[in-house]
Amino acid sequence: MSEHDKNYRSSGDKKPFKKDGRRDGKPSVNKGGKPSFKKSGKPPFKTGGRSDERRESRPEKDIPLTSAQMTRQFAASAVRNVRIDGLPLETVLSALPGYNELDPRDRAFVRLIAATTFRRDGQLKAVFKPLIRKEPPAFIRAALETAAAQILFLGTPPHAAVGETVGMLKSTKATRGFANLANAVLRKVVEEGPKLAGMEAPRANIPGWIRGAWERSYGRAAVRKSSLQLIKDPPLDLTLKDSSEANTQKWAEALGGSVIMPGTVRLSSIGNVAELEGYTEGDWWAQDVAATLPVRTLANALGDLSGKTALDLCAAPGGKTMQLAAQGAKVTAVDKSESRLARVHENMARVKLGAEIICADALEWETDKTFDVVLLDAPCTATGTFRRHPDVLHNRTPKTLSQLVKLQDKLLPKAASLVAPGGYLVFATCSLQPEEGEPRITKFLENAPEFRPIPVLPVSGLDVPDSARESGSLRTLPHYLEETGGMDGFFISVLQRKESE
Repeated sequence: MSEHDKNYRSSGDKKPFKKDGRRDGKPSVNKGGKPSFKKSGKPPFKTGGRSDERRESRPEKDIPLTSAQMTRQFAASAVRNVRIDGLPLETVLSALPGYNELDPRDRAFVRLIAATTFRRDGQLKAVFKPLIRKEPPAFIRAALETAAAQILFLGTPPHAAVGETVGMLKSTKATRGFANLANAVLRKVVEEGPKLAGMEAPRANIPGWIRGAWERSYGRAAVRKSSLQLIKDPPLDLTLKDSSEANTQKWAEALGGSVIMPGTVRLSSIGNVAELEGYTEGDWWAQDVAATLPVRTLANALGDLSGKTALDLCAAPGGKTMQLAAQGAKVTAVDKSESRLARVHENMARVKLGAEIICADALEWETDKTFDVVLLDAPCTATGTFRRHPDVLHNRTPKTLSQLVKLQDKLLPKAASLVAPGGYLVFATCSLQPEEGEPRITKFLENAPEFRPIPVLPVSGLDVPDSARESGSLRTLPHYLEETGGMDGFFISVLQRKESE
């Protein structure tokens, strides 16, 4: 690690970008290694008069990256790939060669840079708008954004963020032609960035098509409050296997956390979860308080889950499976992802709970059984999880939303067919998109007269406004519990099948 950046983590990826809309997958460069600009000869950046097109003696071969430069390359590659490929940040990071072999602290720092870039997307756009004349290739743009995120929001010394990013670009022949321009732009970011970023309200960090839908459904004030949660690091919520009030208080004191409600303890920072007391013993698991509510509302409706047969469809990563099992239900968990089900197996073993775990596509899975309760936490845009996963606001599109809505409309009848007479069906999505909530239930009920909606009762100990339940379903928003760190956005509806005649 470089001497002047020794306090910052690092990692590496020797393939800085894939294809950026060009046939060869590289930025267009002339024989001298410099980017080819318009005939005017102007570079794509407004550089304030600096002479950035002067020729320099450049090495022809790639130069080995320092560890600090590799950190910047990993972060920029991740941001670029999320935007271009539409994949989750965690998936993209895991696919980068060498990332999984990093020290956990190094991986965390790379993720922090990338996540901060997404958290501050609108503010970063405002910073670069007066500084960039022509849009650069996607990787170069990502390198600039991740450097600016460090300078403006992570407290990285400017000389480190600028120097290591420029050094990273100089090290590879494909990006060498952009190094001087990046240097000029980032120096402008140091000088003008704080003022430019400060002129944008936090709501600007939410993409327009998403923000507009939220404002129409929840109001501008709610979106403004929720946008403040986007720019904060979220707390860590733990669900206790023993949800009694006494045990909850015990673990809050042991871990230095606070009681959110019986069975949920909140810690102010995440850190290394596996090193916390009680992890190895299986006394708790990490789960946002909002994600516990589908099972809690189900328990409210039934009064007791002990001995009930329960089906958890689309079960991974298993938080709700563990909740159901901890309350005494006989659980069958189904998910089509082998890798994600591996985590369910690991978690169930750690917390010493049992369930029948099946790897199958929920739409294709066949069984002669019916269940007392069926929980469908349906695949969705997951925009309600932006506090922990800010990339979800940038790897989703209206087309993605449309496709997921169609899938939900197929999954609901399938789940309903597995509910025993008199049994219950819970439909949940961790999405704030209105299309993935009440309209899905309305459409389903039009063709399922044997089901009736059950009004969601208040959850004991959970401090949310009555308006969260005004439709009969439960809708949580990210700014609920804002004084202690907010909560994920969820939609939850409970339906009951009529008794057979």
